[in-house]
Amino acid sequence: MLQRNFHNNQYGSFGIEGQVSAFVDAWLDLDEKVRNITETQLGSTIFSRHASLRGHAKNILRSYRARFRFAISVTTVLALFLFAGCSSRTAPPEARYAPAGDLLDIVKEFQRLAKEDTYRFPIPKDVTGVNIMKATLVRLEDYEKKNPGKFTDILRFNRALALERLQEYAQATAFYRRVAETGGRLGIEATKNIEALEAFQTILDKPLPAGDPFQYIKGLDEKVAAWNHLIQKHQGTAYEFLARVEEERIDRAKVAFVKANRYRLKDGNQLVILGYSQLVTKHRQSKNIHRVLIDFGDFYARLAKEYTAQYDPEGLSFDLNAFDQFAKSALKLYTEVVQVDGIVEKIEAQGKIEAMRGLVEKITRLSR
Repeated sequence: MLQRNFHNNQYGSFGIEGQVSAFVDAWLDLDEKVRNITETQLGSTIFSRHASLRGHAKNILRSYRARFRFAISVTTVLALFLFAGCSSRTAPPEARYAPAGDLLDIVKEFQRLAKEDTYRFPIPKDVTGVNIMKATLVRLEDYEKKNPGKFTDILRFNRALALERLQEYAQATAFYRRVAETGGRLGIEATKNIEALEAFQTILDKPLPAGDPFQYIKGLDEKVAAWNHLIQKHQGTAYEFLARVEEERIDRAKVAFVKANRYRLKDGNQLVILGYSQLVTKHRQSKNIHRVLIDFGDFYARLAKEYTAQYDPEGLSFDLNAFDQFAKSALKLYTEVVQVDGIVEKIEAQGKIEAMRGLVEKITRLSR
């Protein structure tokens, strides 16, 4: 009894556990009282003569035991529900990662980042690490579905702005035309943008001659000149950056074409080297300069490997100095990339340096 009372005093005030413990103590007290009544007070003789009283006591015990089991089951279920409810509660996400539900929240960040120079720098990312232009298109579409008919001009104008930054000029022009039809301040701005994008589309749609490689290169040069004219016309605006991106794309395509057809051209290797040199000099400020340097180094590495395939390093006709010239040129370009921190091309260039050093060591040993 003292132990049970102590147990009750110790745990009686601790919620469900205390209630269950108190109920167990009460049942044990009741069991002891019944036994005292049936055995001690009435005596063993009276108890044996009155079997019905014994049966009545057993019924009392069974009844309280059933109630005890029911109480345990109920309290267990309640506890499970309480713990499940507590565990299902999660902390709310940070505000900057929460979905944008207001049009102002969507547009303000986009308008700030849309002014970035996409020729010198990659397209910015939002807080989730997604391309801000692509993310804005998805958010604007979602907002329009949830709020049909609201702020239509603003939605279309910003969609067009995101599409033109992604160089989807035809789709951007279509949205700008719908905004221009409504008039207003955005309509005037959309009309100006349509004029610029139509000039862009005209250059892109101009066909290139496919019969003669020299005529093809001449057509590429004409497109480069047209893009350069737009760069001068839109200097200081976002369209200058877009025109520079398109000009660089044509310059790189021209070098790739010459490299693919170098065996058909007189002094083809020298033309490719000249093209890469001009590309590096002209687009030194481009975001793609490190990729161009790696490609330039890869071309020198290919020339070195082709030289070893043409002339056996163990033979007398092999010129180690000629091979070293190609290898050192490749290493120089790779090293220029490796010296720049914070770019993904650095890892690639480091691997290429190790590969080229291994090739040089092998060829040098064979040529001795």
